[in-house]
Amino acid sequence: MCHLILLMPVLGLPIFWLAPLSFAIPSYVVIVLISAFLYWLITRAMRKLIQDGFQSLIGTEAEVVSKRALDNPAQYLVRSQGELWSAYSTDNLQPGEQVNIVAVKGIGVVVERAENKSRSGETGSEKNNAIWSKA
Repeated sequence: MCHLILLMPVLGLPIFWLAPLSFAIPSYVVIVLISAFLYWLITRAMRKLIQDGFQSLIGTEAEVVSKRALDNPAQYLVRSQGELWSAYSTDNLQPGEQVNIVAVKGIGVVVERAENKSRSGETGSEKNNAIWSKA
């Protein structure tokens, strides 16, 4: 179906048989310009990275919505890109705090504080590696 757009200039050729040249040439130029613009949009869209699935969440920001019950393995509920996700973290987070998603664990995400840099120089990503070993 997408290849039909490539035929647009060819499909515009009959205008030369049906209309006088003073009308056909400007009309055909418009058809070619529209085709070129559409080709540009299509190639730009095809070069974009695929953004679906859990892996597209890594590196995005989220907001802590609530702290889960102690018996729940997922410690937090976070909102990222308009969706709620179960979240795991070694940090003690409060609702309303901004966090970064650093990994995906099962059907949940591993998060760290947005400005998480401890005094020992250890980043939150390094601390969250402990969560991976528990899985």
